[in-house]
Amino acid sequence: MSGMAAYTPGMEITGGSLGHGLGIAVGFCLGLKRKSSKNFVYNLFSDGELNEGSTWEAAMAASHWKLDNLVAIVDVNDQQADGPSSAMSSREPLHDRFTAFGWHVERVDGNDIDAVVKAFDAARNLGEPKPRIIICDTKMAKGVKFLEEREMNHFLRVDADEWQKALEILDQGKPA
Repeated sequence: MSGMAAYTPGMEITGGSLGHGLGIAVGFCLGLKRKSSKNFVYNLFSDGELNEGSTWEAAMAASHWKLDNLVAIVDVNDQQADGPSSAMSSREPLHDRFTAFGWHVERVDGNDIDAVVKAFDAARNLGEPKPRIIICDTKMAKGVKFLEEREMNHFLRVDADEWQKALEILDQGKPA
């Protein structure tokens, strides 16, 4: 397979930072509905993509078509290439905005895996004809203070000695 890109089953595309991922997910959901498929489409995107009009157009379309086979996950870490996402464009109150667009909304601590799993279970078992979104408030490099506080950590560079230090800090937090 030399020279070929690796493929992860079930991972159909990566949309990058352009904000096209939700629109593509809406298209996949419409296609699945047309085939009478019971499959779900999961779309992960960042808070920076909420600056893109195409994301909000896709959110409107998902609600209009009652795409109950769509589960979107937005990583709200307030980081993007140009600095804090909140400095680029006001996005809050996200819960109210998506509710107004006709979505079922769950907001959780995205660094709490149990809370995320519970939100996924609720989204899959909703039983309402509407798209679902899980808003995950996260902290990049959670648990490693010197990395959490690093400015512009969207492009986080970790030097070799820092990796060792970070692993030691994370190991201290694990149960024996």
